[in-house]
Amino acid sequence: MTEKIFLKTFVYVWVYMPIVFFIVFFVTGQNWNMALNFFLGSLVSIMLMSHNYKTTMKTAKEDHLGLKSRALKNYFFRYFFYILVLAITLLKFQDYRYLIPVFIGFTTFKVVMMISFALAKFGGELDD
Repeated sequence: MTEKIFLKTFVYVWVYMPIVFFIVFFVTGQNWNMALNFFLGSLVSIMLMSHNYKTTMKTAKEDHLGLKSRALKNYFFRYFFYILVLAITLLKFQDYRYLIPVFIGFTTFKVVMMISFALAKFGGELDD
């Protein structure tokens, strides 16, 4: 059941993203760059979580002893990509304020996932 809820998160995140996109847009005084930076961070989050899921599941089926190694590789890849996106954003805008919505975007998948699991627990979908 946990995997099913995790996979549903990939759908729910596409509902969450536009809502927060417009919230960021209006909170920042209709600054499109800030809102687009949030969107960029969100897309990166989704892409990397998808990559993480696919590679982990493939490793679990083919070589379950290699899961620890695969997890470490996924972490290094994910954090390298986060650093790369933040560095490019900083080089483009030359202002640390523009990093904030990117970072918030990075948390998008995790926030939606926590909400999904909380609702599943509240709704009785999760086994105790």
